[in-house]
Amino acid sequence: MEQPDFPYYNTVDQIYHAEWSTAKLARLELLRESIRALWPNGHPTRLIHVAGTGGKGSTCRFLELGCGVVGRAGAFMSPHLFDYRERFSIDGEFVSRQDVTRIWQQRIQPHCVRLALRNPHHVHTFHEVSILMALALFEEHQVEWAAIETGVGGRYDQTRALDVEATVLTNVGSDHAHILGREQWQRVLDKAGIARPGVPFFTSDADPANLEIIQAVCEDVGAPLTVIGRQEVYALAERATELCGGSIPEESLLSADYQQWNAALSFAVVRHLCPQAHPDQILRRFIDARLLGRFWKVEEGIYADIAHNAEKIRALAGEIQRKFEHQQKILVMGISGHRIPTEVFGALARVARAIIITGASYKGQDPNKVRSELEAITGDTPILVISEPRQALEIARSMRGENDIILLTGSTYMIEQVLNPDPYMRYLSATFGWRMRTNTEATGTIQLNLPKPPSPYR
Repeated sequence: MEQPDFPYYNTVDQIYHAEWSTAKLARLELLRESIRALWPNGHPTRLIHVAGTGGKGSTCRFLELGCGVVGRAGAFMSPHLFDYRERFSIDGEFVSRQDVTRIWQQRIQPHCVRLALRNPHHVHTFHEVSILMALALFEEHQVEWAAIETGVGGRYDQTRALDVEATVLTNVGSDHAHILGREQWQRVLDKAGIARPGVPFFTSDADPANLEIIQAVCEDVGAPLTVIGRQEVYALAERATELCGGSIPEESLLSADYQQWNAALSFAVVRHLCPQAHPDQILRRFIDARLLGRFWKVEEGIYADIAHNAEKIRALAGEIQRKFEHQQKILVMGISGHRIPTEVFGALARVARAIIITGASYKGQDPNKVRSELEAITGDTPILVISEPRQALEIARSMRGENDIILLTGSTYMIEQVLNPDPYMRYLSATFGWRMRTNTEATGTIQLNLPKPPSPYR
C-alpha cells in the first residue's frame, strides 16, 4: 500500500458528508462574523488553542499560569462543575457572577438578538455564546494571553473559528467515537484539524500511529510541529521536585504523574511564546496549579475526579493505586452519553472493594444497565444501584471502613449533583436544555426540593 494520504482522506470524508461538513463549516464562519462584528480591529488577547481526549482543562490551567509570568493571562475551559462562571478563569481565579451577568446583558445578548433579527436561522448555540463571553471577559480584564479549550474534537469545533498563536494537542483516545469516527485515525485526523498555516503545533501524544497522522496534517497546512516526550516530562518533574525541596505538594495538579505530561507540554508552549519567562518562574507557578474536580480532596477520605472516558479513568486508576495502594476503595460512579461502561470503568472497577452505580443528570445512562455490564468484569465485587446521586454518597459513607477511601468519578454531571452547595445552580444544571424540549419531557425529568429564596428586601 502507498503511504497514507491523510489530508486527502479528510477531503473525501467532507465530500461524502457534504451536507454535514458544510453546515459545520458554515457555523464556524457565522462565529467568525460575530467576532469581526464585536471586535472590528481584531481581538486584543493572544490565544492558544487546546484540543485532546484528556488533559485539556489541566493544560489550559498550566498555560494560564505559565503565561501569567509575563502578563495577565486567562483560560476558557469546559465543562464547568458547579457554576457556569468556572468556564472563565483569569490569573487562576474564576470570574465573578457579576462579570458574567454584565457581559451577557451589555455585550453578547444584544449582538445575538441583532443577528437573529437579520436571519432567524443565525442563532448562536450555547458553545458559541460561551466563546463570545470568554472573548468579551478577556478584553474587559485586559488579558494578554489566554488558553482556549475545544468542546469536542477539533477541526469542526467552534473554537476553530479563532485566530491563535499556537495549537496544542494533548492526546487522542477513544472518546466521542459516535461523533468523531469509530476508527482511531479518524479521531486523530479530526483533533489534529486545529492546525493552522504557519502556527506552531505542540503535542505530547506518544502513539507512533497518531504521530504519523499529526505530522501529515501539520505538513499539509505548513504548521511547525513540536513533539514532547518522556525525556521532557522526566526533566520537568525532576526540576519541580527540586524546587519543592524534595516532594511536590499532594494538592498540586503537578503531583499526579499523568498531569506532568500536561505540564511538560504547556511548559514547551510557554517557553516558545514567552522566551523572556525564566523556566523556574514557570515551574513555580505550575507547582501552585489547582483545578476544581481534578483529583479533588472533598474531605478526609473522600475524593472526586471528573474523569469520564477510558483514557482519563486509566490515568486516574494508576494514580489511585500509587497514592492509596494499601487502602480499600469504594467507588461512586455515573456515566453519561454513548460511552461503554466496561471500557470506561474497567481499570477502576477491578481494584474496588465495592461499587455504587448512580445516575447522571444530563444524558445519564440507566444505572441498572451499567451494573449488568460491569458485573461481567468485576467478579465478586459487590455492585449497588442507588439512582439518586446524593443518596449514593450517603450509602458509601455508611459502608466506609476506617481506612477506606471513597471516590466519585465517571460523570461531571453526577459529581455536580452530589456536591454542588447551591441548590438553584444544581437544579439549573440538572434540567439543562429543557426549554428546547417539549414541556411534557421537561416536567417529568427531575424533581428537587428547593428552599424558599430569601427576600431581596431584607
